[in-house]
Parts: sequence; C-alpha cells; structure tokens
Amino acid sequence: MQEKAFFSHNMKNIAINKRNVIKTTIPGRQSQVVQVNRPAPQSQPASNVKSTPTIPRPAALPSQPQSVSAQRELEAARRLRMQAQRYLQETEMKARSEAQRLMLQTRLTIRKEVQEMIREAKEEVHKVLADIRVIRMTAQEELAAQKKFTDAARLRSFTLSLSRDEMEPEEKKTRKPARKKQTVH
Repeated sequence: MQEKAFFSHNMKNIAINKRNVIKTTIPGRQSQVVQVNRPAPQSQPASNVKSTPTIPRPAALPSQPQSVSAQRELEAARRLRMQAQRYLQETEMKARSEAQRLMLQTRLTIRKEVQEMIREAKEEVHKVLADIRVIRMTAQEELAAQKKFTDAARLRSFTLSLSRDEMEPEEKKTRKPARKKQTVH
C-alpha cells in the first residue's frame, strides 16, 4: 500500500506518493500523471493537508520503471505471502504434534497412575484378607479352647454327679440313725 498526501493549491488537487508521481486534477479537465524527481513541496501549511480516498490510477499511463518496480514489489509480496503460509503450516504442524505429544504423555501418565493405584489396592486387599485369615484362625482356636473347657466342665460335673450317686447308697448303709435326745419330764 502506498502512502499518499493530498494538497489543495489554486483549485488544483495534487496527490504525491512515495515514487514522486504527481497526479493533478483541474476542475473540468482529465487527470494527468507527471513524474517528478523532487519531493513534495513543504511550503504548504499543515492545515491544508486533507485525508481523502485514493484516486484510481489509469492503467494505460504507467511508465516502464514504475511497472518494473511494481512487479518487483508484487513478487516480493508473493514471496512474503508464501513464506507466511509456510510459517503458518509449520507452526500448525508443530502445534498439532506438540498437542499429540502432550496427549500421549498424559495418557501414559494416567495409565501408570491407574496401574499404581490398582497395585496399591490389591496390596491393601491382600493385607485385609491376611488379617481376616488371622482373625478367623484365632477365632477357631478360641472356639476349640472354649470347647475343651466346656467338655472338661461337663466331664467334671458328670464325674461329680456319679461320685455323689455312688456315695449316697454307701452313706445310707454306714450312716447310723441319729439319736434322739431324751427329754426329762
């Protein structure tokens, strides 16, 4: 894009761009393009500078040096655009590959953490099962001991009852009737 400054002087509109090409418009006449090798006049006050839309340049009047430099600029713009597109594609590919790498790394990390959690849970389950086995064995041993004590108590009570039964008939035989006291009247 070329910058242009517009000046109004003596009923003329003059457009000056970077290549020192002046396009003049006189009311009632057609535009004329003149190439000048001098910079724009600086004597005009700043209040006369206007910002107006650019005037289209006639296609039939460009000179040869302008055409060559315009083509150079066009080629440079095309190269710049192609470089920008390549950079965009490279950046997109890098971003995609980085995103895929991050996703893969995240999946692997999650998978490792899940496997670690499963392993820890299995260890905890095995510990609980081992504790349950110990408690069960202890309860079985306690039950067996209680059964032995119960059997021993039954046996003792049975023995005591037998010995009482045996002693009672003997006591009856050996026992003398108790004497009655005589009372004096």
